This record gives sequence, C-alpha cells and structure tokens, in this order.
Amino acid sequence: MKPAKFLAFLVFSLLTISLNVSGQKTREQLEREKQENQARIERAQRVLNQTSRKKSASIGKLRALNTQIKNQSKQIDLITEDINLIQKEIAQLEENKKVLERKLDALKKEYAEMLFIASKSSGKINKLSFLFSARSFNDLVMRYKYLEQYTDNRKKQVAQINAVAKSLEEQQLALNTKIGNQQKVIAQKQTETKKLTSLKSQQSRTVSLLASEEKKLRREIADSKKAIKRLDNLISRIVSKSVSKNRSAAPNEAVVNTKLSASFQNNKRKLPWPVRNGFISDRFGVKNHPVLKNVKIDNNGVDIQTSPNARVSSVFDGKVLDISQIPGLNNVVAIQHGEYFTVYANLKSVNVSINQDVIAGQLIGIAGQKDGEYEINFQVWHQFTKQNPESWLARK
Repeated sequence: MKPAKFLAFLVFSLLTISLNVSGQKTREQLEREKQENQARIERAQRVLNQTSRKKSASIGKLRALNTQIKNQSKQIDLITEDINLIQKEIAQLEENKKVLERKLDALKKEYAEMLFIASKSSGKINKLSFLFSARSFNDLVMRYKYLEQYTDNRKKQVAQINAVAKSLEEQQLALNTKIGNQQKVIAQKQTETKKLTSLKSQQSRTVSLLASEEKKLRREIADSKKAIKRLDNLISRIVSKSVSKNRSAAPNEAVVNTKLSASFQNNKRKLPWPVRNGFISDRFGVKNHPVLKNVKIDNNGVDIQTSPNARVSSVFDGKVLDISQIPGLNNVVAIQHGEYFTVYANLKSVNVSINQDVIAGQLIGIAGQKDGEYEINFQVWHQFTKQNPESWLARK
C-alpha cells in the first residue's frame, strides 16, 4: 500500500465516528444543554428548599414543584440522549477496531511473505553477486535501484505495521474510556430518576392538600383577579397619560423617545432578568389552574419565584412613571422606555421615586411574598399591548 493511500485509510478510520453520528446533536451541544438545564434545576431547587421548610401547602410551592419536575424530566431526557450517543460511539469504535485488526493482519501477512521471499533469495545469491552479474553499467544501476527500493519497501512495511498497531491501541483505549463513561451516565440517570420520583410524590401530596381547601383557593383566585384588574387599569391609565404627553412633547424629546423605543426593541431576547436568581413559576397568558378543574387563570406577565430579600432591578434604561400600592400585589413600579413599559409588581419595598431616571441593572426594590413564596410579577407593554416577557428576557 502506498503511503498516501495508507494515510487516507487512517484518516477515514478516525473520521468515521463523526460521519456516522451526523444529524444528531454533537457531544458539545449535548453537554452544553445538560449544563444549562442543570443550572435551571439548581435555581429552582434553591427556591424549593425554602418552600419545603414550610409545613403548609401553597400554589407557589406547587408551581415550584411543577417547574422542578419539568426540569428534572428534561435532564433525564438529555441523559438518555447521552447514553444513546455513547452507544453509537462505542459501536463505531468497535467497528473501527475490527477494520484496523484486519488491516494489521494483512500487513503482517504481507511482510511475512516478503521476508520469506528474501530468505529464499539470500541462499542462492547475495547482493554483491547480484550487482556484479550485471551485463552493462545501465543494468548495474537498475539492479542497485531495485535493491534500494526493496529495502525501502521493507522499512515502509514495518512503519505501516507500527502505525496501524498504534492506531489500534488508541482505538482500544478510547473504547475502554467510552464504556466507562457509559456506566457513569447510566448510574447518573438512575440517580436523577429517583429524584424525579421523589418530586412527583411531593407534588401529589401538595395537590391533595390544596384540593381539600377548594373554598380557600377560589377566594384566592377571586382576590387575584381583582388585583390583576386593578393593575391592568393602572397601567392603561399610565400609558394613556404617557401617549398624550408624547404627542405634545417638544421635537427633541420626541426624538429621544423614538431612539429609546428602537433601542429597547433591538434588545428583544437580550434583556437581563429583573432578579438575579429565580425561575418563571407562572407563564404569560391564560391557562388551567394547577389544582382546580375547569378553572382558568390569566397572567398579563410572568411570575418569577426568587430568594428572600431578592434585589429587583430595572431591565433597561428608562424613567419611573408610577409607584403604587395594590392589595394582593404590594408595591408596583412602572418604568417607561420610550413606547415600551416594564412593570414590577409585588415589591416589599421600593428604592426609586417617580420621574427618576434609571439605568439597566439599577436597584428599584426588594421582592415581596405571595402565597408564602418570594415572588414578583414582571410585565412588558408596548403602549396598550401586553407582551410576553419571556420573548424579551435573555434565555436562562
């Protein structure tokens, strides 16, 4: 086999794994997804640890459990993908190993035949007599080149055998490593499955406890609807007032607002979260109540469960338009960003004042409690249109 062909063979063998698993997630993609999801699990677990200390069940606790169950199930799915990917990699390594073993056997056989022919020839004629028996100078040169090429081929054959043997050894080491990794990941899946079973058990107990307090839950829903309605009316008044003011604003002020609106728009899916640690416990829009059947609940923003005394910050540069108190939602801060508005509800305390200019990341208040959990409601409005805040916040 010529050196170029041999090199191509080795390259093909080493690249076969990546070729055969194309179309699937790469190892890097899968590991990144597992790490991101693990971070979500840890954030939710920190909140869940706080709620678990409380003996009474609450909707907030149930939402934390539901979020953690979703994250845990996702992690198990990712681990299963990992196991399947490792299995394919092991199968490919085993196939590569067989190819290399066959190649090594062929090279050794070929080399043995070469040595056998050489040993038979050496008994009849040596190199010197072979050269001096030449009939002409040109014949002598040709015979010398033949001997030189023969010696060179033997060296190349030995080099190829050593290269394939080394490659085979590397394949075996890689195979052993993959098998060890597979065993670790299988054990990890078993551990995560036990965690999921425990979470579902807690979820079932919490649902049972809450279901036995149906009257209380219905009162809470009614109170929540009133609070949401008050907040909705408050924001509508704020926006109306702002729109009227902008229409009569000086040209330079209108330009500033237009630029701020465009800047806010350009940061869609990039805005920082209003709290450093936390997770979305209730999403935007209408959905089924987590306990009561045939009961719908609505959310004009998202509820974010967080840690005690969590700092709440503005997600973008703007001006504080309003600070109000709403029963059931504590303190509410509304900030204008040109044609856009962000709302931060259920604050225990407020650290800004009306008409104050703020920058992204500036402290505006401290998170309050709701249903026994530390939680804020965060909303995004484009004038009178409610936006899904998850479409604006950076992925977390």
